[in-house]
Amino acid sequence: MINTAIEAAQKAGQLAYRYFKSQPKVTYKPDNSPVTRADIEAEKLIRKIITKKFPDHGIIGEELPPVNPNSRFQWVIDPIDGTRDFIRNFPFWAVFIAVLCDKNPLIGVVYFPVASDLLIAQKSKGAFINDQKVQVSKTKKLKEAYVCFGTIKRFIQFDRMGKLTKICAIARAGRSYGNLNLKFFLEGKADVMLESYGAMHDFAAPAILVTEAGGKFTDFSGKFSLTSGNAVATNGLLHNQVLKILNE
Repeated sequence: MINTAIEAAQKAGQLAYRYFKSQPKVTYKPDNSPVTRADIEAEKLIRKIITKKFPDHGIIGEELPPVNPNSRFQWVIDPIDGTRDFIRNFPFWAVFIAVLCDKNPLIGVVYFPVASDLLIAQKSKGAFINDQKVQVSKTKKLKEAYVCFGTIKRFIQFDRMGKLTKICAIARAGRSYGNLNLKFFLEGKADVMLESYGAMHDFAAPAILVTEAGGKFTDFSGKFSLTSGNAVATNGLLHNQVLKILNE
């Protein structure tokens, strides 16, 4: 399955990259999030590759309806994570693919087409970036940590801006690098990642990448979840410190 996930991510990324260079027309969904022809075509290609190899597996995608919802194996797809960056010609967008077995992450693949960076993880086999094994940081104190976060608007929307501000005020630095947050975290350059809003397709691949790199991934309450709508990832050593502030 890992080879199929890698093939699908890379081929979909290459397809999307061709659209990226030509700036495709943008439309907006009911929740005001953008979508382009590249999103749809990339997801169709991923589904075609998966279905050819594993016709009985389920697929949960961002842009198209689910298939085989009762299958033990579910492929979770975000064909272009970071569409807002994509349409503004920022290079930080990526293809996210995960495989769940009995609702637990088994495989995670994230592919950055512009940089050709490939992030992969398999349960109990570690996390890798371009064939190089990666490990989270060893930072023990929040005051020494680098914190990455998602869209500020979402923290405001869900009344969590005060918590984010406090965490960043204590930390050595607070930064947002878009999807590169994940890459920098896995490399040990950042110590904490916070997302105030997201769906399963946003979290499934990062969750196993984080845990296989030695980190900890939960929702803001401290429970492992792909469906709570929010997420915190740390190197594990900082997790309780961050959760304490998030739940004050």
